Amino acid sequence: MISLSILFGVFFLLLVIGTPIIFALMGAALVVLQTNDLLSSQLVLQRIYAGLDSFPMLAIPFFMAAGALMERGGISRRLVNFSSYLVGWIRGGLGHVAVIASTIFAGISGSAVADTTAIGSTMIPMMKRRGFDPAFAASVVAASGVNGPVIPPSIPLVLYGVISGVSIGALFMGGIVPGLMMTIGLMVLIYIKASRGDWEVETEPFSLSGLVGSFLSAIGALIMPLIIVGGILGGVFTATEAAVVATIYALVAGLFIYRELSLSQLPALFKVAALNTAVVMVIVGVANLVGYVLTIEQIPLALSNWFSDHITNALVLLLVINLLLLVAGCFLDGGSAIIVFTPVLLPVTQAFGIDPVFFGVMMTVNLMIGTVTPPVGLSLYIAGGIANITILQICRAILPFLAVHLAVLLLITFFPQLVLAIPQALYNY
Repeated sequence: MISLSILFGVFFLLLVIGTPIIFALMGAALVVLQTNDLLSSQLVLQRIYAGLDSFPMLAIPFFMAAGALMERGGISRRLVNFSSYLVGWIRGGLGHVAVIASTIFAGISGSAVADTTAIGSTMIPMMKRRGFDPAFAASVVAASGVNGPVIPPSIPLVLYGVISGVSIGALFMGGIVPGLMMTIGLMVLIYIKASRGDWEVETEPFSLSGLVGSFLSAIGALIMPLIIVGGILGGVFTATEAAVVATIYALVAGLFIYRELSLSQLPALFKVAALNTAVVMVIVGVANLVGYVLTIEQIPLALSNWFSDHITNALVLLLVINLLLLVAGCFLDGGSAIIVFTPVLLPVTQAFGIDPVFFGVMMTVNLMIGTVTPPVGLSLYIAGGIANITILQICRAILPFLAVHLAVLLLITFFPQLVLAIPQALYNY
């Protein structure tokens, strides 16, 4: 436990003084290795490379590219238009539109930040013009973005799957029900707040012809999640191969179906996707070094023994872990936290007989809530910036939406079958 204290002590100390997370991770691992006379450049480089040498990791750059192509190819605008005709007539109008559009886009991007940016840039100005309170509009979009990494595909679930060795397809299927629960919960909250709100909120008149027309216009975007999920379920391709198919489809749709992409735009799009991928991959490589340090120090075993001595109930363990991760999510981005905590916590949960697919989904839901909690909740800053409001304004307005997310987290914690029903039915495990 001394090594664990040194590792996390150095890590958080470096974070507090403003060190980028990649260097904080590296510095903490090097200090522990040096303390135990194991430090060598050959060992460090070998462990970092080993963390990247994985076929499933290829899913990350391809999902990054697919999301960028679909966003620039006019997808978000068409999804908003379709969602407007689908649910815009319900009390709360564009609030529901934002949630539904984000949910559909979540089946494309796999990223909370991408979801918030793509939908928020269209929805927040529109909601403000229609009479919504700016802080409320920004909160709706930011809270809806939490769905991005929960509903498949999901970059955080890919990271967890690679680290844990758990089926990524099963993890994707496990995220469906929690994601839909959050969608429904947010829509109920919006309806209640819109009914009680002091501002007048316009709603869209229902139009069957408009719904059909917008559906036909957006069908190219709506097919994308079906291709990804259907292909994995049908055994046509793996999650990694699904990412490749999604990228090719997004490219063809943008160039030839919607014709809003041009060949001259592709280098810039692929550059952005490559840079975003590089950020994740570097952290993954260094985190593998941290995982190696944890293993040789037998820290997971020590933690497992400590929890076994002090906690005898699996549910109590999950509640303690949830509290720990909620605090960590306030300071670390979700992907980084998954990389840091999975090697430590997964062996502990397995010792208590907790299903690793369930734990991965629960962990992802928990840490994605961190995207809308200060001080490092990126979605808060993005949505607040688009709405032109202060971070304090959106922090106050986001609280009821956080309550919805936390309620879903508690529900899946107490009732794991909400997560496991679909994976168990499809994967027979």
